[in-house]
Amino acid sequence: MLIFAAQATPRLVYILDHLLVHSLGLTYKLTDNPDYFRKSPSLKINYGTSIVEGCLNIPASTLLFEEKIVEQILLVQKSETWQYTFFAEEFEEIPDFKVHTTHLHFDLLAASFYLLSRYEEYLPSIKDVHNRFKPQGSLAYKNGFLGIPLIDFWVQKFSEKLKLQYPELTFKEHSFHQINTIDIDFAYKYKGHNWFAKSRKLLGSIAKFKPDFNSILPPVKDPYDTYDFLIKEAAAKNIETLFFLLLADYGGHDKNISPSSPEMKSLAARLSESFKCGIHPSYKAALNSVCYKQEHTYFKELTQEAPTISRHHFLKIRVPETYEQLDQFGIEKDFTMAYSTEVGFRASTSRPFYLFDLHSNCTLKTLVYSPCVMDVILKNSLGLTPEQSIQKIQELKEEVKKAKGIFISIWHNSNFDPSQGWNNWEQVYKSLFE
Repeated sequence: MLIFAAQATPRLVYILDHLLVHSLGLTYKLTDNPDYFRKSPSLKINYGTSIVEGCLNIPASTLLFEEKIVEQILLVQKSETWQYTFFAEEFEEIPDFKVHTTHLHFDLLAASFYLLSRYEEYLPSIKDVHNRFKPQGSLAYKNGFLGIPLIDFWVQKFSEKLKLQYPELTFKEHSFHQINTIDIDFAYKYKGHNWFAKSRKLLGSIAKFKPDFNSILPPVKDPYDTYDFLIKEAAAKNIETLFFLLLADYGGHDKNISPSSPEMKSLAARLSESFKCGIHPSYKAALNSVCYKQEHTYFKELTQEAPTISRHHFLKIRVPETYEQLDQFGIEKDFTMAYSTEVGFRASTSRPFYLFDLHSNCTLKTLVYSPCVMDVILKNSLGLTPEQSIQKIQELKEEVKKAKGIFISIWHNSNFDPSQGWNNWEQVYKSLFE
């Protein structure tokens, strides 16, 4: 595929790689020579301000030819064909062509780049109490498309437009896939805690007028020991399951049992023997490389291998700094690209992608996966009942099926305890695999 563009910028190359190479399985070559482009017998895409006869034309805005990061004035419009569009552009003139010519009415490349690069997260915005980008500040939330993997649908329509112009084209086949992911923030409710932790837990429960004497005399079956159930339900439908281990020194928002405890060692060995396990960088390690390095060391000691997958505790990430750190520590895949209070698709895709660093103007190495639903969002943020949660899960899953993407859920082993309000949530978890 020959692509005409005024300039082969890193931004342009990045989004062409995602849409053409990774999504559609095509190869391409860029040229800035208009005469060479017009005369070439190749299959062609024109990305410019003047329309060219006999090829597919995408109107070019300025975003992909810039290096600065500035507020974008974007008007999102509903579309029968594309669902939603922005970066609307019109060609200077559209004459009567003698041969078949196709053109779009918006800059698909710039719009995809804006969403996928998380451009809006580089701009000034109101953060939440944990200094995270709020979903309410996103273009997708404001315009009602957070719940759909919009870029995946754009890719489908883009392929149809290309096929209309070039019937001989064939594309990469995609199929629906599901990944079940479990965060182990609290390995056990009582088991593995030292006497100081047990006393603190008991005193804390008394202060809340709900004394929990199990802290001192724990039951035979720990309420958070739900691993057999979690594994069995996913395995019954042959769904891949990943576990993310929080291995931080105790304190603040990081309150798992000690990484050096016999119970944590045993659990990590058991899970890593049969399942892919990843690091769950702690709240304090989010942007602290010293803490991250220590947790990285803990992981290697417990599993006998370096972590290659990750998801940050509290979904606490900052673009691009978090992913620069992941690159440095050899993380190949990250599963943090989700919001903590809203379901949906933070980067408007259900397929893995590489992040573009707007500061360094280059593509980062860690492959980013986007979960679209999490247990605590359904129950605590949205206030849904188990029945309503099951319905919401199926709605999201159906959107991913239509997009032929990857449906990724986030669950916690600790979120089935009736004493903490998680009555009947076993049924919600089971519904993930229906």
